[in-house]
Amino acid sequence: MTYVLRIGGQANYVASLLIAFGHISLVMLIVKSGAIKGLMDRFAAVGRMAITNHLMHSIILTTVFYGYGAGHYGQVPRAWQMAFVVAVLGFQLWMSPLWLKVFRFGPAEWLWRSLTYWTRQAMWRQPT
Repeated sequence: MTYVLRIGGQANYVASLLIAFGHISLVMLIVKSGAIKGLMDRFAAVGRMAITNHLMHSIILTTVFYGYGAGHYGQVPRAWQMAFVVAVLGFQLWMSPLWLKVFRFGPAEWLWRSLTYWTRQAMWRQPT
């Protein structure tokens, strides 16, 4: 037991870092290859609407789980909680590119920019 706690654990720390770097490298190679370009474009749209999507995610999930909504906190198993999160993310991956085809910003980003510049920002995309 002493060996595991003192010396054996060190190998685990080093190996964990190497495995993490391997996973990061694998993801980078997949992204750079262009194999998932469509998915990356969707994530880019979600990122362009980051504030809106963060607020939407928080509002939807707290409405399901907190007391002011359905109050399911502690009643839904962890696997189903993660399924709710994946469902909301899937909705955002579907909705964000559609929104950005019509509008320049998400609603929260538009409000943030308008308040920052103290002037109402153009919301609609210009026809091309």
